[in-house]
Amino acid sequence: MFFNREGNDFHFVVTGGAGSLGRAVVRLLLDSGARCSVPCYSREELDRFELAEEEDVWCEAEVDLADESHTRDFFKNAVREHGDLWGSVHIAGGFGMGSIEDTHSEAFMKQIHLNTLTCYNSCRTAVEWMRKSEKKEGRIVNVAARPAKEPRQGAGMTAYTVSKAGVAALTESLAAELVEENILINAVAPSVIDTPANRKAMPDADYEKWPKPEESASQIVYLASPLNRVTRGSVVPVYGKS
Repeated sequence: MFFNREGNDFHFVVTGGAGSLGRAVVRLLLDSGARCSVPCYSREELDRFELAEEEDVWCEAEVDLADESHTRDFFKNAVREHGDLWGSVHIAGGFGMGSIEDTHSEAFMKQIHLNTLTCYNSCRTAVEWMRKSEKKEGRIVNVAARPAKEPRQGAGMTAYTVSKAGVAALTESLAAELVEENILINAVAPSVIDTPANRKAMPDADYEKWPKPEESASQIVYLASPLNRVTRGSVVPVYGKS
């Protein structure tokens, strides 16, 4: 348990909360006594989210986090529903393969919007609400990727690599900017998480080497919890044995 269920008041936004890793994060937060607000890009995504009916979960559909006004409206509504914001976990994003020859500027900018811009908008808005909170502190955890730390791993997916490197740089620079405000910002950098989609995409891989969503979620929730008092500006490898 990362939180004391009695007497504590911890509200989290979890972008990408309806995905495989997001569900694991939301489940662990709920089991630890926190409340969660989850934006969904579409009504279909919300309909597939089995935790949406949990008592301490509030969701909103048709939220485009690449749109600043959508992001601001969602956070405002989340605070209205669940109270002051303590933590914000930013998992929302997208993956894209392709050589540089096959990746035109439109596809490149799609990766920037899906990964870097959604994270930037979410960080910016989360900081605004944490500053307004009674606690006057908070935690942010972003999700980068292994190629963000090791760009040579990004051959054949340069646009994705650049977009996730932006998430890592945002994490490190913003952590330094907010060091005096008790808002600790970190990121995790997964390799390949063991999800049904990744198994389908890589049927010949050794799945036992991939970290499970629950294992990555544990690292994320620790960094986002009040137990973390000193770690900031880190981009933590979440590689498992892969």
